[in-house]
Amino acid sequence: MSLAVEQIALLERDSWFGAIAPERRDALLASATIVARKNGARIYATGDPPNGLWGVVEGRVRLLDYPVVGAEVLIRSLGPGAWFGELSTIDAGPRPQDAVAFGSVTLLHIPHAVWAGLARSLPDLHHDLALLACAHQRAALAFIGQRVAQPVPARLAGALLSATHDGGQGPLAIRQDELALIVGVSRQTLNRTLKSFERDGVLRTRYGAIEILDPDRLRRLQEGVSVAP
Repeated sequence: MSLAVEQIALLERDSWFGAIAPERRDALLASATIVARKNGARIYATGDPPNGLWGVVEGRVRLLDYPVVGAEVLIRSLGPGAWFGELSTIDAGPRPQDAVAFGSVTLLHIPHAVWAGLARSLPDLHHDLALLACAHQRAALAFIGQRVAQPVPARLAGALLSATHDGGQGPLAIRQDELALIVGVSRQTLNRTLKSFERDGVLRTRYGAIEILDPDRLRRLQEGVSVAP
């Protein structure tokens, strides 16, 4: 089984993967295996040894943390084109989070040993992967800052912009309960805020998806600026 042309194009639209030199990009794709996971399947669990680098081709993957017993925190929801699992691939340490399929997913998998061989022959891949780790670290710091200081509309706008980046083009295939976890609010509060965005022409909601109509106004919302046209 091989990737379709449109799937490769989607992966190359990712800001990280698309910036890698073509030689190294081709080497990663040639070394990857295509795997499928059903809804709820764990791709890896907290504390697991490294099992390589992963890319999302279809569907979504949730990165989950458990700061205290009985509490589940959604760290990130990754859509088609996004890559993950880089931290343990870099330092060979245990996985810091669970990665769980949200719906049926199709993934690219580069096993840890295969990655090590690639990096020996193409050492600049170490720099590439470090840049992915940096991008995710910056996103995590921004996420923490938003949860602590920003009002709900700004947090929601930031979460939607992040999901747009992670999910490629087209409507966001994201459920409202998932989005509420990311923003850190109740489903009712999220629904009220989404409706206000919809009234202002920023987005359109549909079952299981959100269509962004005006990304510029969404960015202004994230910055706490009025969205009046």
